[in-house]
Amino acid sequence: MPDLAEMELYVLEARGLIERAEEALRRLDETDACEGHRLMAAQGLAAIRHLHRIIELHRNRLAFEALPNAVTPPVVPRRTWLAGLRQRLTTGGPILETRA
Repeated sequence: MPDLAEMELYVLEARGLIERAEEALRRLDETDACEGHRLMAAQGLAAIRHLHRIIELHRNRLAFEALPNAVTPPVVPRRTWLAGLRQRLTTGGPILETRA
């Protein structure tokens, strides 16, 4: 797993790729390129932005873990519909509620 310094380099590289992709898309718009080429460039830009968000989230997580007093946020236990149904069956409550 990369460390925080490596993640900073990845973030910088992703920003550079986004700038290049935005410039390429702008040039395609200026030169009245066909719709297919513009669409492919726009999809590539969207994919790079998505990867950039993932990289930044990972970098932020690593930075948080590097803090001296970092604690994990509390995890709320998930309740499923089956657990709720079992609880109603064991308490003797009505299984189906009707409202008038």
